[in-house]
Amino acid sequence: MSPSCIFCQISNGSAPSSTIYEDKDFMIIMDVYPLTDGHCLVLPKKHAIRLNELEKPIRRRLFELGYAVAESQKQSGLGVDGTNILLNDGKAANQTVPHLHLHIIPRKHGDLLKSLPRLVLHITGLFGLKRKRAVLDMQAKLLKATLPRDL
Repeated sequence: MSPSCIFCQISNGSAPSSTIYEDKDFMIIMDVYPLTDGHCLVLPKKHAIRLNELEKPIRRRLFELGYAVAESQKQSGLGVDGTNILLNDGKAANQTVPHLHLHIIPRKHGDLLKSLPRLVLHITGLFGLKRKRAVLDMQAKLLKATLPRDL
């Protein structure tokens, strides 16, 4: 754990999150700067900046959880038509938070123009305005209800 890392702070409970899932190795939370409604992050609790810093079983589990979230988003009632799964591995790949995380971004037909300004802010590291916690909590509740029970 890194005391100055926001995702480590979320993992240890010292920073708030709208949490969908948690086990000993991972948390799945709502992105507070979402590109679209239902945008989630799969976070390893172990502080790692790059994918190659994680052990093979943890890397595999990261993507298994990502798949489960993508399926949950489709069943949640958010009107999801597709999914972007994104992992920015290093600064050259636009990684702006130095803690590895997997983005699960639900998509709807025709949402590119609406989400483009948020995408530009993400890439620059400015992020934009935070989504209200009440909205994130409501979306987390929807997604949690549709996650497989055997995670």
